[in-house]
Amino acid sequence: MRAPRSVVLALAAVLALTGCATGTGAPGGSSSTDGASAMGGADLVVYVGRNEDHVRPLVEEFERRTGLDVDARYGSTGELATTILQEGASSPADLFFTQDPAYIGAISEAGLLSRLPDDVLDAVVPGIAGSDGDWVGVTARRRVLAYDPATTSADQLPDTISELVEEPWRGRVGLAPTHSSFVSFVAALVAIRGEGEALAWLEGIAANDPQIFDGNEEQLRAIAAGDLDVGLVNHYYVHRLRAEDPAFSVRNHSFAAGDAGDVLMPTAIGRLTGGAHPEAAVEFIRFLLADQAQRHFLDEVGEYPLVLGIGTPAGERPLDPELIDAMNLAEVAGNLDVATDLIARAGLI
Repeated sequence: MRAPRSVVLALAAVLALTGCATGTGAPGGSSSTDGASAMGGADLVVYVGRNEDHVRPLVEEFERRTGLDVDARYGSTGELATTILQEGASSPADLFFTQDPAYIGAISEAGLLSRLPDDVLDAVVPGIAGSDGDWVGVTARRRVLAYDPATTSADQLPDTISELVEEPWRGRVGLAPTHSSFVSFVAALVAIRGEGEALAWLEGIAANDPQIFDGNEEQLRAIAAGDLDVGLVNHYYVHRLRAEDPAFSVRNHSFAAGDAGDVLMPTAIGRLTGGAHPEAAVEFIRFLLADQAQRHFLDEVGEYPLVLGIGTPAGERPLDPELIDAMNLAEVAGNLDVATDLIARAGLI
């Protein structure tokens, strides 16, 4: 039996506190402005479930260009989603900018998002938007298997996630089951393979003695230290750590194209129905989908731009529109409940 919505929300709150954090604090804990935001005079309120270092420069540039005061409230995606669901139509947020599709899907299912203009929906690669047109992808991260070529030969690495539940990988695989990127990966696994196969894989990986971490970066550092062989992560963490230290030894291994392990996890943004600044909200989304912001996420973060023609992260597989369509990303956005339920049933949390 699937967990009721109240249990899912409680689990989302636990995930937010234990492993999903990509921001710097609770809602309202950090904002891009001082006086205007504190006095409730902001021209736009954005709940940002992304790393503040990745988003703040763009918020500041948007303010400079438009003259608008933006109250950007940073926190974890799971925490902020739970907050919005509790606030309902009275939420002060105009926009919710998430690091994955599953949590914004929960907001959409609650009827708290408004349909976006067609030009916004048409700006990105087809298939990376809500089925009702109420959220749109901004960038994407690909799921990969991280490893160190100095200790694990590339020809030993699996082509499919199914191989990770087999005996040769016992005790050698790292994962972060309480991190929202893993939750979204499981949501995608359900969309691609169905609940039964997703649960069987989760139970298989749980029985194969995985090493459990709070997040993606912790896995990479464990691999570099020789304490872990491989880790299930999003691709851009390796890019970020190698930018900080060119000698960082960890690399990304892609699963075979079309495998359930080779999925895109889009960041997403949606406009809240109760927001007081709908025009400014749409203007901000258009800004995130313009060349400058898209290139910022490519060059500074290592993410995939979702506007065609901007580029591809160095060394990564280009976007494949046919595979994107097969990933059923709109369905992924509605699978938060089942994904959290299956992870718990498999005993990973």
